Amino acid sequence: MSRNSNKTAEILRLIQTKKVATLGDLSSNKHLLSVFASSAKATPRRRIIDTAALLARQGYVSVGLLDNEKVFKITEKGKARLKAHQVTEDGLTIPERWDGRWYLITFDIPESKKVARNQLILTLKKHGFINYTKGLWLIPYNPAKLVASLRKQLGLKSEIRLIVAQAIDGEPKYRKHWEI
Repeated sequence: MSRNSNKTAEILRLIQTKKVATLGDLSSNKHLLSVFASSAKATPRRRIIDTAALLARQGYVSVGLLDNEKVFKITEKGKARLKAHQVTEDGLTIPERWDGRWYLITFDIPESKKVARNQLILTLKKHGFINYTKGLWLIPYNPAKLVASLRKQLGLKSEIRLIVAQAIDGEPKYRKHWEI
């Protein structure tokens, strides 16, 4: 998938997670701003707004007004596109509603498998994991399929562990980060 496809998928993900997202939600989201920051042509906010408008023209999101503010809602066509994109991401799917659980990945990979360890860390970052503490990576979405895929792809059957938690220290900070 192209970089632009990843960017549009990030917008679709946010809209799907929030059910209905305002233009302000999209253009002020820290994660989206960082995803769109690589362009020298336009500001990240402008590119987010333009991409949301393009998604609406293509039928991936519907546009309406709520209290005189433009709002976006993902369409069935948008859900299908997002689902197709998620399949290419080795099984990390973003549910419509957060299940209230936190998922942590930890690993113990020997120095002899340093390349696999680095690839694992890059993949976790790419999928939106946050380094919760040294050796623990956090995400609020169930990564079981992704973990199974990584174990197989990287040959790390017993080195990668998945932990499911009902609560974590600093939870408000992380809920704010993922806007859940």
